[in-house]
Amino acid sequence: MAEVPENLRPTHREKAMHAMKAERAVKWITFNPSEANPGNTLYVYVPKLNKNEVLVPGSVALVFDIDLAGGHANNFLVQNVMLALVDRLVVWFAGRTLQDTVGYDMYKTFKDVFLSQEERDNRILEGIRSEDLCKICSEVGDEKNSGVDAEEKLTEVYGKKYRIRLDNQILTDHGVFYPQALYNDLKFEVKLAQAIHVVKGSDTTQLK
Repeated sequence: MAEVPENLRPTHREKAMHAMKAERAVKWITFNPSEANPGNTLYVYVPKLNKNEVLVPGSVALVFDIDLAGGHANNFLVQNVMLALVDRLVVWFAGRTLQDTVGYDMYKTFKDVFLSQEERDNRILEGIRSEDLCKICSEVGDEKNSGVDAEEKLTEVYGKKYRIRLDNQILTDHGVFYPQALYNDLKFEVKLAQAIHVVKGSDTTQLK
């Protein structure tokens, strides 16, 4: 007599591990100069891979603080600010242009409209936040002082820290399967948008 399985569903399969397990390393690159203003272009050089190394998809990013000093006291960052901040993205690989997107902010922000609520909740570092949280993180003069306990807790965790993911397909889709390709030079050019596209406030003449 045949043994009856514990799970009778025809689609049931025992779980099996299909991931790689290896040593993990994080590489930090500090910019010199370490600051950039609206309209400036940042040049990001991705470290070359050594033998038996791969890049984890989605792991290449710019991490930084945003300073709103010099503008009006009520200035605060727009929602989804990390996409609004990138006016143009150029990707170079082995001396050739892989991507040159003008209006990168509009293209990517439109795509984010279709994110699920769970995905949006997990993108605090990218600047997808409520307006109240945007104001608290920007320390505006007219921020709410009551009914924002959750927003204040998130501010304690993240502070003014933000992240721009550099997500060209050579990193997110191909690099992990064909690491030899990334033995060549890979460079990102990130042109920052003007402050009027990134900052909101009560006085539109002092958006800095």
